[in-house]
Amino acid sequence: MRPSFKKVSLDQFSALLARFPFSRSINAVHMHHTWRPDHHGFKGEDTIVAMWRYHTEHNGWSDIAQHITIDPNGEIWLGRDWNKPPASARGFNGDDRAGPFMFEMIGDFDVGADPFGGKQRATAVGVVAMLQQAFDLPLATLKFHNMMSGKTCPGDSIDYERMLDDVMRKRREMGQARRALPENEPPFHADSLAANAIITDLLEDMQSRESGVMAAFEADADACTHHPRHHEEAGARAAYAGQGRREAVPLRQPDLRPHLVNLSMGELSGSGQWTTTRQDVEAIFSEHLPRALERAQAAQRPLRLMFQAHGGLNDEAAGLAIARKSVAWWLDNDIYPIYFVWETGLFESVGQLLQRAISGKRDFADYTSDPLIQETVRFLGGPKIWGVMKQNARTASSPDTLSETRQVQPGREGGAYLVAQQLAAFCKRYGDAVELHAVGHSAGAIFHSWFIPCALDLGVPAFRSLHLMAPAVRVDLFKEKLALLVGDRGGIRDLTVYTMKEALEARDNCAGIYNKSLLYLIFHALEPQRKTPILGLEESLRADADLSRLFGLSGGQGRAEVIWSQTPPGMVDSASRSTTHGGFDDDRATMGSIARRILNRGDDGTIVDYPSAGAADRGLAQAPAAPTLSDMLKQDRRSDDIRIDERRGTRRALCVGINAYPTQPLAGCLADVESWRKALDGAGFAVTRLLDQQATRDNIIGQLKQMIAESRAGDVIVFQYAGHGTEMPDLNHDEEVDGKDQAIVPYDYQTGAFLLDDELGEIYAGVPAGVNLTCFMDCCHSGDNRRLFIAEGDQRQRFMPPTQAMIDAFLDYRKHVVGDAGAARAFAAAAEPKVTYEVSFAACARNESAWESQGQGEFTARATRILETAGARLTNGAFIEQVRAGFGKTPRQHVQLDASSRTAAKRPFLQPLPQPSAARPERAAVPAPGPSPIPDAGELLGVLRSVERLLQQVQLQQTSTGDMQRPNGGIQHPPPQSLQSGGPQNR
Repeated sequence: MRPSFKKVSLDQFSALLARFPFSRSINAVHMHHTWRPDHHGFKGEDTIVAMWRYHTEHNGWSDIAQHITIDPNGEIWLGRDWNKPPASARGFNGDDRAGPFMFEMIGDFDVGADPFGGKQRATAVGVVAMLQQAFDLPLATLKFHNMMSGKTCPGDSIDYERMLDDVMRKRREMGQARRALPENEPPFHADSLAANAIITDLLEDMQSRESGVMAAFEADADACTHHPRHHEEAGARAAYAGQGRREAVPLRQPDLRPHLVNLSMGELSGSGQWTTTRQDVEAIFSEHLPRALERAQAAQRPLRLMFQAHGGLNDEAAGLAIARKSVAWWLDNDIYPIYFVWETGLFESVGQLLQRAISGKRDFADYTSDPLIQETVRFLGGPKIWGVMKQNARTASSPDTLSETRQVQPGREGGAYLVAQQLAAFCKRYGDAVELHAVGHSAGAIFHSWFIPCALDLGVPAFRSLHLMAPAVRVDLFKEKLALLVGDRGGIRDLTVYTMKEALEARDNCAGIYNKSLLYLIFHALEPQRKTPILGLEESLRADADLSRLFGLSGGQGRAEVIWSQTPPGMVDSASRSTTHGGFDDDRATMGSIARRILNRGDDGTIVDYPSAGAADRGLAQAPAAPTLSDMLKQDRRSDDIRIDERRGTRRALCVGINAYPTQPLAGCLADVESWRKALDGAGFAVTRLLDQQATRDNIIGQLKQMIAESRAGDVIVFQYAGHGTEMPDLNHDEEVDGKDQAIVPYDYQTGAFLLDDELGEIYAGVPAGVNLTCFMDCCHSGDNRRLFIAEGDQRQRFMPPTQAMIDAFLDYRKHVVGDAGAARAFAAAAEPKVTYEVSFAACARNESAWESQGQGEFTARATRILETAGARLTNGAFIEQVRAGFGKTPRQHVQLDASSRTAAKRPFLQPLPQPSAARPERAAVPAPGPSPIPDAGELLGVLRSVERLLQQVQLQQTSTGDMQRPNGGIQHPPPQSLQSGGPQNR
């Protein structure tokens, strides 16, 4: 039965709050926006009912998620029982004894959308102030949803600090008004209420309104599902723009842990951007899936489980990006995804080999260059790289990752094997209430060739469907492991392959170098035998009689289906429009077809459309980044044939990234650290990371000092920071321009523990002679970042404007912890600081903002790509020139270079400093020729490194005479055109 929702004024809310019989303690106030509907789409009570219907009928909750809703006119709609916990933010909802009070505001308050002001803002401020005063709560108990999740809710245009200031003023006004009332008066004016009887009636209605019994999963629910799919009221349909075809909507950022299994070398990954433990896997099947099943049963539908494995052109970061985009979409279509992120970055080296395989212009590709590239990739170890990736796929579903035995070895099982074990037990418990489906893209078909048989062997019921996009699996492996399972009585009831016709495969390219698709490169160069049949190639499918019968290619009805891209426009259930190998899992037609088949909806059924393809979001349409020569041949880190060059100095790096600031959190800094870790690791650096809570002031200083103290002449060390910057009062009076010290913002900044530019300078002064220190600072207004000048900037970027509370905490910290508030430090007073050798790259000029977009810092995204592709061959000046070029002709931020040496721009990038002749290492001996016509990978690596060093020495000699031609080396604040490729440093 449709409920009735009551509307009250702010004064009436105050009266209700004073008289409501709370049995639950309120310890926080959670603030949300609806996103949809926005202001224009609000239709009064119909909109509130539509939200209630979505929360109860679709999500299976007992009631509407929020305790109250504030509409654009500032009026308050009563919602969930105030003595029940809300469905606000996963992990923060509390229980019947204590927890938050949640309110939603009708509107979209992201930048550029609805304004947050007027009566609606006044009511929101008043609600927070009244709740905090009623329960004697501090200001910081106001929590934006984005402080508890990766979402923008309640909108990235709303300033948290300003909101707190408004609440504080409101609380002061309320306190003054209360003191002005006679002692026998209530804390609200009786004449401002419609009547005392109205309040009594409202209280009775609130306590008598029916709501369902809270399900176990509801206490762990998240409110940001603001785009309902099923509602009946015309007003609600208009409010949610739900008429007709269901269009794709901007996706929320889901909690990935219930859906993600991260693997490395076949085992559960204990490092990297995302870790997965055995306990995480067990929690998926013992906690998250039972809750999902409860929701499915409440909606009278089966729990559809879908296991997806991404393609081999993705490393961990790219795999996570795909997961973030697709998981929410699967959930919106009532399909529960479990996503295998298997770190196939080794296979990414195939694209990197292509970068090295040619130089100069292309010629008649099909007849000359492409065959040469194929043979070059084969010569440089392509089959071994591909073989390691295939072994990772097999190992993941093995009961013993260290041997070929099929006996289970506790603690040594592959990560996918553990998933299959848990899946078998779950399906045995719940039976027909669960449907199984699988999706694989490119090398994901190899992964499923091992995972699906493994699951079936462990007792998992048949998979209702398997969907393979551009499958890169060998035909013989597919026939051995999967083909025999296809059919009504087999382990795979329905099989669909999505791939391109031969003409499109031939027009595709790899990294813009090899003028055919990746499948052709595998066919010709990556398998041990040339022209090995690959399932995704049309010519391989048609040439094999068994496959031709299986897919009905020779006439008759096959047991499986192949959908050739591109299908004609207008097709829905059997559609694919991808024109590239890597584009299938980001193609709306392909993904929509898969969802329809899983849901058995056909052409006429409705689904949530897949978000518009965005290769830029994941970089799949770009050429794979090519790292240094050493990275090119690091095919297997467990292989004994890679010889590390012991003649150069130690290479260490400290990488710091902070997203989880208590206020003004960021979203791309951890991804930045992972990108730097990967790039620096490929260049031979041992990387130490400090992430989020680890990145306190003391930890940053301690790790940086330790790295410097352990360095010796010839070493190369790196300090990388991604996070907020800010500015604080200058206590030692060394800032003559504006009287402010610049600082980076550690995680524990609320204690006043900022890390000043002067302190960094003092730490840098301890760098031993002959050590090369290079800094990469991706924070707002970090131009001249050795001293971290940070100008006033957009607070939504990587700059945290100093509030009075921050300044007070800083002054107190300097006085009682550091002890330098009254006098200049000795370092600042020194007449001549020690000569140091640091080189610093800053994300932007001092009057600009450092931007992060698409989950990563824009400077970091470009800088790490250059480091991976060409870092070993560049000078510092050439590096910054290439990074600047990556921002295009009209950049919104200009990367800066600051250095302590005039010759720094001409020195080799991330290479040891020139040493006195007595300290130079001996020349490497040239390896004796062996009988094998193909060099060992380690020998080839040594030769290439020797050549690189000789070229660098020649380069230094050529540039040495020009070092003094420009005062200060021309590098302090060079315009974009001052470091052109025609200079002597680039000859």
